[in-house]
Amino acid sequence: MEWQGILAALFSAIMLGGAPILAKLAYHEGADPTAVVVLRTGLAALALWGLYLIHPRWRRYLYIYPVGLLGCLAVGFANALGSVFYYLGLYRLDAAVAHLIYSMYPILVALMTRLNGEPIPGLTRLRILLASLGLILLLGRFQGMPDLLGVLLVLLSSGFYALHVVLSQRVLYEMPAQTLTLYALTAMAAFTPVAGWIFGNPHPPVPSSALGPIFAMAAVLMLSRLGMFTGVKRLGGTQTALLTVMEILVTVALAVGWLGEHLTPIQWTGASLMIASIMLVMRESPRAPVPRWRMPLLPPAD
Repeated sequence: MEWQGILAALFSAIMLGGAPILAKLAYHEGADPTAVVVLRTGLAALALWGLYLIHPRWRRYLYIYPVGLLGCLAVGFANALGSVFYYLGLYRLDAAVAHLIYSMYPILVALMTRLNGEPIPGLTRLRILLASLGLILLLGRFQGMPDLLGVLLVLLSSGFYALHVVLSQRVLYEMPAQTLTLYALTAMAAFTPVAGWIFGNPHPPVPSSALGPIFAMAAVLMLSRLGMFTGVKRLGGTQTALLTVMEILVTVALAVGWLGEHLTPIQWTGASLMIASIMLVMRESPRAPVPRWRMPLLPPAD
């Protein structure tokens, strides 16, 4: 079993689980959602470049070939759109509710990889079913009509995040996870202000009291992307996405304990099903998938 990939994916999930709570804290201080996503992405990219330039062992990951750079740009673009849609939707919904909707992305990742021809093992299908049932039970929180625009924005973010995971799996066939993390996050930092300007507030306010949560979000983004891309490289997109269902449990726990949101016994049952889906990974033998993509990233050798 590829424990390094599993631990990397779980580390990423735990880190990302705290991001919605930090965003809500920034919102409470008066920060605009567009400002939050633009600043946290830019700060994370700058910090990552500083790490790679200063640390001698990481400088080798600065090398990238032109076609690989195009792949990183595609990953960063999909992630940028997903982030902008998510934080605009989160502004209109409770943190737990928003992340429950967002957690549809593992199912979307499995569907995208299946459409590309990658098989889905029987136990993985069971884990997808358990995670889906858990999500349905957790969504029992909707006792009235939710903010439809907020729901739509988070659903769009889930789709773009799934696309970014699938694209990253393709790019990672031919480059280290550290290289993809650097250039995809840099592309994300470049695209996010444009997407934020189009879909959000072109002149977002940034109160000084909101900078603490935003800096923390930048650290979470940088570390979680390193963990996630390591997991994708070693396990594949579907397995990594299923493991990162853990982040919804972290978000719900923090939303209940910190923000005072509440879940019903049925919703806690849903959370238990998601935990069961995660624990079933011990019955599988995850390994890096064999490339099955119809469009090669590099031309065949002569």
